[in-house]
This record gives sequence, structure tokens and C-alpha cells, in this order.
Amino acid sequence: MAFSSFIGQSTFLTLLTQSPVAAIIFVVSIVLAITIHEFAHAWTADRLGDDTPRLMGRVTLNPLAHLDPIGSVAFILLGFGWGRPVIYNPMRLSHKIDELWIALAGPISNILLAIVLNALAFATRQYNISFFNADVLSFAAQINVFLAAFNMLPIPPLDGSSIIAYFFPTYRSLMGGQIGLIILLLLIFSGILGSFTQPIIHAFNQLATLGGIIG
Repeated sequence: MAFSSFIGQSTFLTLLTQSPVAAIIFVVSIVLAITIHEFAHAWTADRLGDDTPRLMGRVTLNPLAHLDPIGSVAFILLGFGWGRPVIYNPMRLSHKIDELWIALAGPISNILLAIVLNALAFATRQYNISFFNADVLSFAAQINVFLAAFNMLPIPPLDGSSIIAYFFPTYRSLMGGQIGLIILLLLIFSGILGSFTQPIIHAFNQLATLGGIIG
């Protein structure tokens, strides 16, 4: 079975029973996607004038600096998850819009990585490059698309909530505390999370495949 056929219907545990190789690739792809995602947040904040992420050791590609225990377990058990949120100080940023760029940096980094992986998969198929496995590359690209789409939901601690809060500052107080996490878990366990993410995934897939050219 092609690795890409597992996407959207499996978790690490179900993959482990179907294909241990796919399960390992699943975990490696998630770790890579989360690491790039959180590094992008930290790097952007640092570049825009706030060295808080750097002082906290977050401007690094070391996965251990970015993996969130609950988010990691959720990915393994449920197929959805998140990394450890990057903390920054808005008062140290030069412009208000910098907060928006920091929030967008994570999803954008995943889409860019997905484009690179899809391009490599496309080239591998077109030119029969034996060094790469096109299915593995497509699988990893899809993981990045899923992570980007999932993080666009307007629920704390996901990036979508920070994007909404930039335009409507009172949104943070409405979704404060553990309310966001509770809503997120309810959506996951109720099985309706896919209804919210599917349109975003479709749109991001179009970006990640350059409109289907390298899909």
C-alpha cells in the first residue's frame, strides 16, 4: 500500500499494525514537521526584534526543544497534535503586524516544506531517481499540509487563534485558560474535526502541489 493512502485515516498505533515501516515514517515526518513549524515561529520572532525565543533555546532545529508532551501523544494516538508553543514578548516587536507574521510563520513553513517534498517526489517519479522514494516524500509532504491546516483552526493553542486575536484582541480573553484545549479535544473525540479541517487541507494541498502541477 502506498504511504500516501494512510494519510487522514490512521494514527501511529493503527499504522503499526498495518505497516511498521509506514509507522516509523509517520513519526519521523511528524517530528520534522513540528520542528520546522516551531523553529519558524521562534526564528521569525527573533528576526523581528524579540530574542525571548532564542534565550529559551527555541531558535534551533533540535526536535527536543519543540515537542509538546500532550501534543506528541495526541499525534500518536489520534493523528492530530501540536508542538510546544513559542513564547515571545509583543512589547519587544517593532510593529503590531509582527505578531501576525510570527503566527503565520509556522503554517507557511510547513507549506513551503511540503512544496519541496512534493517537487522531489515529482522529480523522482519523472526521472526514476532511485535515491528517493516518491511515496515517502509525498507522505511527508501531506503530514506537513495536515499540520499547517490543523494549526489554522481558531482555537488556542493553535496558530489560528493568534491570527484571529490580531484582528480581534478581545478574542484572547474569550478563549483564555483551558477553554481552547477543551474545545479542541471535544472536536477530536466527537469525530467532527475533519469537517472543519478538510476545506483548509484542500486549499493548502493546492498550494503544496502548485495547483496540482507536482501533485
